[in-house]
Amino acid sequence: MDSTGKYPSFSVVVNNYNYDKFLAAALDSALHQLGDGDEMVIVDDGSTDSSVDILALYETRPGVRIIRQENQGQMKAVRVGINAAKADVVVLLDSDDALLPGYLQRLRDIYNENSDISFVMAAADVRGSNPQTTQRNANYLARMTFPRGAIGKTKWASLMFYEFVGTPTSGISLHADLAKRIISMPDSMDATSNISSRLTKVLHIPEVEARKTGFTADGVIVRAASILGANKFYETVPGFVYRIHGANKFASLSKLAQLYLRQNSKKLFFKTITDHFNIEHPPRIEELREEFESRQYVLRRRRRIRIRIGYLVAILGSQGSLAQKIAGIYALIMSQKSSV
Repeated sequence: MDSTGKYPSFSVVVNNYNYDKFLAAALDSALHQLGDGDEMVIVDDGSTDSSVDILALYETRPGVRIIRQENQGQMKAVRVGINAAKADVVVLLDSDDALLPGYLQRLRDIYNENSDISFVMAAADVRGSNPQTTQRNANYLARMTFPRGAIGKTKWASLMFYEFVGTPTSGISLHADLAKRIISMPDSMDATSNISSRLTKVLHIPEVEARKTGFTADGVIVRAASILGANKFYETVPGFVYRIHGANKFASLSKLAQLYLRQNSKKLFFKTITDHFNIEHPPRIEELREEFESRQYVLRRRRRIRIRIGYLVAILGSQGSLAQKIAGIYALIMSQKSSV
């Protein structure tokens, strides 16, 4: 460990299920970066491989806490870890990934230098044994990259057209109070999917994946943070190794399977979060305009245009007079021109 001991303190929350092949590397990558006041909370989600033996080697390490539970899925494991976290900022880590050297100190600097930031997401160093699958996922993540710095608030983009302003789980950190608000959502977010055997064959979804949790941790946390008003920051220097391998829940699936699983989750997610946090919907036109005029946009032009189209549809469905909506559309067009 180093001895920085600076604000903010970090709780690195690691979720693990049968990833003994990668587990030690993941834990060491975080453990070597912990400072005074930091901790690592490991939640083992009922592993049946040699993860149990590996975790026993870390049991007595300073700052390490291990929580063991029956297998309940990734979202539940992350929820349990966040609930147990005691530090200022929660840093998430999947046990098949790894933090890159110096990442925690860079995070600490970002939070110290940006007091209004409550959520930091870092670019990924994508690695894998299958070049085609690895490149496909690297290209997918590249579509969601931003310029370095504050992104602004994206509540209505996330709520009205499901924009994902984030990274895979291991690139996410957020203020503990925000994280604990998110995990106050009902247990329905941890529910497992029931996909028919016929559909799993058509979509080429492995049977084991069809039985896993319906929501990924990053899918819930990234969008919920936006909807709750998080001011996000994008770090362009990669902060973690994102491993693509045959056991990945989502990254190894076909595009059609990924699309189906996203659509299958949307309806439940929207209903749950709007009901739980009493979010007024649809927004007022003034709220939409403030958001799309003040936020930062992704670097990829095609995706940026799609987001603008999303805002256009949102304007048409917002609360406001016809004149206000026309003015809003004009403002959206002009802001698009200024950002090109």
